[in-house]
Amino acid sequence: FVMNPIHRFGKQAIFGYLMIWFIGSLWMMAVLGSTTFEKKVLGIDFVLFHEYAIFGFAGALGGSLYGLRMFHEHYQELTSQWIYWYLMRPILCFGSAIVTIILFQSGIMILEVDDSMPARISLAFLTGYGYGKFMEKLRDLTSTFFNGKNTNGNGNGNGNGSDTPSK
Repeated sequence: FVMNPIHRFGKQAIFGYLMIWFIGSLWMMAVLGSTTFEKKVLGIDFVLFHEYAIFGFAGALGGSLYGLRMFHEHYQELTSQWIYWYLMRPILCFGSAIVTIILFQSGIMILEVDDSMPARISLAFLTGYGYGKFMEKLRDLTSTFFNGKNTNGNGNGNGNGSDTPSK
């Protein structure tokens, strides 16, 4: 059973969507970096979340760049099963980048990175670009944090690859 390839306009739609995220993320980072916010947006004191929005867009920039790279490399064999991946990638990377910065600022994740804005933006971008690797590290971190050991990716938290507790 082979999925039907995406028709021409489907591929163009995915490309356009990723380009909007890519250019839009650059634009929003520039807007947020050049404007001071002193008001509430939808009841939220935006001053508190201003930097996190920049980090989110840096992550979305990395995620959309990676998506564009994969789109280019796999254009001919692109099938409809990948539509969800392409649609969700920038959004997931936006959120993951913010979480990454918070984890590093809290001291839970340790990395020798300068605390400057460019360093944090770079880290957010790399989180978006390397989203799959980030999720692997996050899984390892939660396993270590809550179990005291690494489960090597089986995902059930007990380290033996089954649903029964370890003996």
